[in-house]
This record gives sequence, structure tokens and C-alpha cells, in this order.
Amino acid sequence: MVWFTIIIGILLFLLIVISLSTIHISIYFVHRNDNSNIQINFKMYHFLKYKLNVPLIMVDAQDHSVKIREEKETTLGQKKEKRKITFLQLKNQYQSFKKMLKHINHFYQILAAFLKKMRMKKVEWHSAIGLGEASSSAIAAGAVWGFKGIAIQVLNTFFKLEESPNVSVVPVFQGMHSETRFSCMISFKIGHAIVVMLKILKSWRIVSRSAKVNSEYMTGGM
Repeated sequence: MVWFTIIIGILLFLLIVISLSTIHISIYFVHRNDNSNIQINFKMYHFLKYKLNVPLIMVDAQDHSVKIREEKETTLGQKKEKRKITFLQLKNQYQSFKKMLKHINHFYQILAAFLKKMRMKKVEWHSAIGLGEASSSAIAAGAVWGFKGIAIQVLNTFFKLEESPNVSVVPVFQGMHSETRFSCMISFKIGHAIVVMLKILKSWRIVSRSAKVNSEYMTGGM
């Protein structure tokens, strides 16, 4: 009985520590003409780290698929792999996601409340664009400025921005050019994520139970 109490106490202590722990996510995206690179770093404390690097993204014109090369690095080692994502796969995943949302009440409210508890800082978004001539490049730069303004407003609506984003757009008047560099840091408590998952599961069970009751009522319990 004493050992059982000790084990339960240790498990509760670990659950509390994990719930109060913070996950830090660093996102880096670089696009320059035909080359793109995405790097996402996950860190909890100083010894639990995970890095996902996608240094190459190519679009296959024949089957309209996206080819990516991933590099995963953890505290246990490094792993490289190639993946191929088709638009049909993305469509199927989107349809599955829509079906899942139908079974969850107030999903958007739950997600919005969770995102608002996330802290976002060090947002930097720098771009350069050129369309071959001065007038077209200036118009394109203005359009990009407008798009970034809307995007920053959306980020400020859903996330808790701790600092003002550092944003710039530079028109390139000599030749065709497209370049974007985006980076930010996001952090949240694991306990908040656990609460969100519990709310989603609770909502899922309520909707599933209601659907089952309605089905039995319509079929006369048969």
C-alpha cells in the first residue's frame, strides 16, 4: 500500500511538472526564386530538442505533386527521408478534416481560445520582389505590403503578439526576383494543450452519443 501511494504521488508530480512545462517552437522559412527551405525547432527545457528541416521543395508538373526532402534531428540522432505529396492526398485529408469538424461542437471557439494563449514573438517578415520593370515591381511591392498588413492583423487576432512584427518589402527594379524570409518564435504550456484535447474529446463524445440516440429513435431502437 505504501509503494502504491508513492507511485501515485510520483505520477501526479510528473503530470503537474509536464502540465506546467513550456514548449518553444522556432519557425524559419526562406524562399529565394526557385529554392525554398523550412526549418522548425521544438524545445522543452534544454535537453529535449527536435528539429525538422525541409531544405528542398519541388513541384512535379507531370503528376502535380510536391516533392520534399526532410531532415529530422533529435537528441537521439538524425534521420533523412524523401516524401511525395500529391494534391489528391491533400484533398482527401481536407475532406477527412471537414468530417471530423462536424462531430465537434464549438471547435473553432476551442481552437481560438488555445491560440490566444500562445505567445508569439520575434516575428520578422522580409520580402523582395521584381517583375522586370520599375512600374510593375513597384505595384507588386505595394500589393505585397497590403497582403502582409492583412496577415499581421490575422496573427494579432488569433495569437498573443508580445512584440511588434518587423516587416519590410523591397522592390527590385532589375530583372525578375522573388525572395521572402519569415521567422517567429511560439511558446505555450503543455497543460493548455491537454485541456484543449480534453475539451475536443468531451465534445466528440457528446455529439457521438447524441447521434446514436437520434439513430435509435428513428429506427425504433432496432
